[in-house]
Amino acid sequence: MFNVCVNCGHYHVDKDVTVPATAAEFPRPRSQDHWQQDAWLAIATCPRCGCPYPFLQLPLLLVGGASAAGKTAILHELSGRFAAAVLLEADLLWLKEFEAPSDGDRRFFETWLRMAKNIGQSGRPAALFGAGLAVPENIEQCLERRYFGHVHYLALVCEEDLLRQRLLARPAWRKSSQAEQLAAQLDFNSWLQTDGPHQTPPVTLLDTTGTSVRDSAIAVKEWMKRALASAMPGTS
Repeated sequence: MFNVCVNCGHYHVDKDVTVPATAAEFPRPRSQDHWQQDAWLAIATCPRCGCPYPFLQLPLLLVGGASAAGKTAILHELSGRFAAAVLLEADLLWLKEFEAPSDGDRRFFETWLRMAKNIGQSGRPAALFGAGLAVPENIEQCLERRYFGHVHYLALVCEEDLLRQRLLARPAWRKSSQAEQLAAQLDFNSWLQTDGPHQTPPVTLLDTTGTSVRDSAIAVKEWMKRALASAMPGTS
């Protein structure tokens, strides 16, 4: 468990994260192939005992958007076709307890960042697909955010009439046709288009209107390749 100090055994999310100037500053010897890029190296220091813990501070890819914007369909299309990152559906970890109005959303995002951080120690970054992941405010305030390099945000959007049509066509168990849910998703889709690019950091938009799932998936793949290129030379 990454947040448990290997020296004193105490659990801390809020470790002090620093980036060594050179690989020689690392606190313990490394095998020749242990890390793929020295540029990824970082140190998390336990606030209780001061023990330095080396880790990979990888970039993080987040793909969000309103329900029915195309996230799940695109993720399925990309499965097994983009080896540079670990692609995951955020709803996999959704629990009823996250519906708590006070801090449920925050705990959900912290949980996913903790998962992505640990996945990244294998040498491949995570690419998460989930509605609220396209909102930087949901992520940038999290304690676990410090364990990543640059976080890249992509929002899938589409024309309002098309989104309404998709939502109304969904099975009843998803409750997408209920008035409150329908209005919320349409408003979110509109907000992403008008305010997303002006967030900090800015959100890149991909309009899936009139585009096949395959072509949209290709566009998402190209976005991921561009996002990783600077931090991970040789991504293909």
